Amino acid sequence: MRKYFLVLVIVVVMFSGLDNLRELSDLAIVKAMGIDITEDGNYRVKAIVLDTSDKENKEKGIMYEAEGPSVHEAIRHIVDRASKKLYIAHMETLILSEEVAKSRLEQTLDFFIRDNEGSNNFYLFIANGCEAKEVIESINKEEIDMKQMIISSTKYRGNSNTKTLNDIIKDILRPGRDILVNSCKVEDEKIVISNMAYFKNWEMLGFLPDEESLICNIINNNSENTIISVGKDEDLIVAEIIDSKSKLELDKKNKQIKIKINFETNISESGKNFLVQTSKDTQEIEELLKERLTSDITNVVDKLINVYNVDIIGIGNLLYRKKDTLFEEDDYLKKVIITPEVTVRVLNQGGVVKKW
Repeated sequence: MRKYFLVLVIVVVMFSGLDNLRELSDLAIVKAMGIDITEDGNYRVKAIVLDTSDKENKEKGIMYEAEGPSVHEAIRHIVDRASKKLYIAHMETLILSEEVAKSRLEQTLDFFIRDNEGSNNFYLFIANGCEAKEVIESINKEEIDMKQMIISSTKYRGNSNTKTLNDIIKDILRPGRDILVNSCKVEDEKIVISNMAYFKNWEMLGFLPDEESLICNIINNNSENTIISVGKDEDLIVAEIIDSKSKLELDKKNKQIKIKINFETNISESGKNFLVQTSKDTQEIEELLKERLTSDITNVVDKLINVYNVDIIGIGNLLYRKKDTLFEEDDYLKKVIITPEVTVRVLNQGGVVKKW
């Protein structure tokens, strides 16, 4: 009798989840979604739904659009057009308009955070200078893979990052840390990765220039690869940063935070005044690159504090984790001394002309 009871328990456990089973044909699987605010204050949702009937064209989908007083209601209204429920568990991209990002970010993302079918492992973008609807239309028309686009931009330019909504929410919830979010725009009917948007709490304040986004990503260990140049013409040195490791260290006694960054570089171009023939030449170039990077980091940190008034690099979070009372003060950023400490290694000597 005991044996039959165990078999019954196993069967119940195995099939207990089947009450929520749905056929693929009953679902409209969303690839990307854009959210705008209409003139009358409603949400407008535009979604790309995969066309499961077209097995040859996997990227292009069917677009649906609807409005509603909430994100959830707008999405439900799409059912009237698609005759299926939108299924967002496999969504790759969410585009928000600037208006949504500036005034309704928390309210808008609340739906995706609470939705028990969503994974939140999708990429979030702010539509820069255009409507989210335009970006969605361009994604579908050009059959753009936004996931691959942001991975390539992060890997080869460093002015963006590959954080998903899950990562962004974790950053928002960390005390003493503001966030950067990728943006994109439509130029000449083509999608372009644009300047990163910076936020304080749940409100978007503006866009950072590429150079400042790059430095912030380097400090936050979100940059994989980028290029830096020093001088020009005969004195030009172009180096590829192939690796960088950043760490914040707190000196409580002196109220000082050191931004320690180690760079590994390869020389990709050089003017005729830099033939890199000896180790002394290499050291000279390392020093030039160090000066340039130290200057760039210092300038960006100064602007974050005195111009943008945001803590994108996690100064406050370090103070919080180290239980420093300075964190409890509203203007802690202006009361701590922030000093970059940069080391640069040139791994190759490069150049066409070289003595051995």
